[in-house]
Amino acid sequence: MKFKNAILSLTISAAIMIAACEKTEVTTATTATVTALSCSSVTYSGTPSAGAAFTGTATVPYTGGNGAAYSAGTAIASTGVTGLTATLAAGTLASGAGSVTYAITGTPLTSGTASFAVLVGGQSCTLSLTVSATSSGTGTTTTTAGWSIETDINTIVAMANAFKATLSSTQVSALQDTYNKAHAQKWSNLPEALYRGRSGLQSSTFSTAQWTAFYNLLKSATSTTANEGNDEYIGILAADDYLNSIGGGSDYGSGNYYIAFIGTPSATGLWCLQIGGHHGTIIYTYNGGKMTGGTPSFRSTEPFPSYVWKNVTYQPIAQELNALSAMLKGLSATELTSAKRSSTQTDLILGPAQDNKFPTTKTGVKVGDLTQAKKDLVLAAIKTYTDDLDDKAAAAVYAKYKSEIDNTYISYSGTTDLTTKNDYVLIDGPNVWIEFSMQGGIIVRNANHPHSVWRDRAGDYGGN
Repeated sequence: MKFKNAILSLTISAAIMIAACEKTEVTTATTATVTALSCSSVTYSGTPSAGAAFTGTATVPYTGGNGAAYSAGTAIASTGVTGLTATLAAGTLASGAGSVTYAITGTPLTSGTASFAVLVGGQSCTLSLTVSATSSGTGTTTTTAGWSIETDINTIVAMANAFKATLSSTQVSALQDTYNKAHAQKWSNLPEALYRGRSGLQSSTFSTAQWTAFYNLLKSATSTTANEGNDEYIGILAADDYLNSIGGGSDYGSGNYYIAFIGTPSATGLWCLQIGGHHGTIIYTYNGGKMTGGTPSFRSTEPFPSYVWKNVTYQPIAQELNALSAMLKGLSATELTSAKRSSTQTDLILGPAQDNKFPTTKTGVKVGDLTQAKKDLVLAAIKTYTDDLDDKAAAAVYAKYKSEIDNTYISYSGTTDLTTKNDYVLIDGPNVWIEFSMQGGIIVRNANHPHSVWRDRAGDYGGN
């Protein structure tokens, strides 16, 4: 009996010790802290106008982050110019330098400076946002005043100058143009025989060394995300070579693409990098060391969805189709009914030569009325387009569109698979405009051939 009591006593003591140990292992969450905020270096996604509804973001740099997570903040009302609020988006601090994002919304009552007293990680500073006197919006559509996005401008300019240095004087004359928006608007999805009005130097003139310098520039100006940005455009160029090899003729091939420097590449001045041809157009505008526009951006490919060229498998634009189709298939039957367009849309609405023709009234299902899971599917589709920009700019533009997602609309015609001729989908936001239209093959008959365009209501051609 004594032996049993001793065992019982030991068992109870062990249980107490285990419980005590378990209690000592309970930890509390680390409080997010930074050593300094830099409101003087804040980046705004756009400029609000007096009397016009505004949705945008403020990206605030900090130093000395401790790597802890932080929750969304409460709305901070503006002073000076009233009518706006700034709300901290939830996130996790970097261990060291990084940035936090505030969503800024509302309707400023006057022009001037809207100020927000912000507090992050125990440090405070004041955001100062300029409000312009007039609105750039028309009808029921409100836009911001354009982009002012941080980008890796020094690398892009260095690669542009390195490419230019490989050219002959005759090639430089074809490449380089004075800045003029009309020159930037010279792009088309027509093949070479049907459209010879593109700006710049034709790639058929490139030597091997010049092709290498061109690819280095392309890589610096586009994202490193797999199957996006650089990968996507390389796949489009290779697709044209594939079409040429199967009898597409001289109108097809990577030699039918053009590159133009509209304005002189600079980390301080205004200029545009344009690369374009039958199946892909890049129009990136820079001013004052920042990206002020990454649209219009046109993508197409044939064959589709994949092909093999020189022992490499390519599938440009397949990820866009998959994300857009998943977005539509995530909607309920009732939501799909609201999203269905009143008539079949057989091609892009705002393709080439359709500048400044944004409709003033939005149609379809409003993303703000959807669940968060369905909003995430819309954002995933948008990201396949913003990820075509260089990595730094891509993150900033995506954050801008994310802050506007509740006022974005989806509409479609055809099927949700987006794999039948005349299937079509549109994402139309305060700024973002993305269209995807399935066409029939031209060279590869009885096959699919997508057209897709990304535009920005305020950022096309840098807002100029």
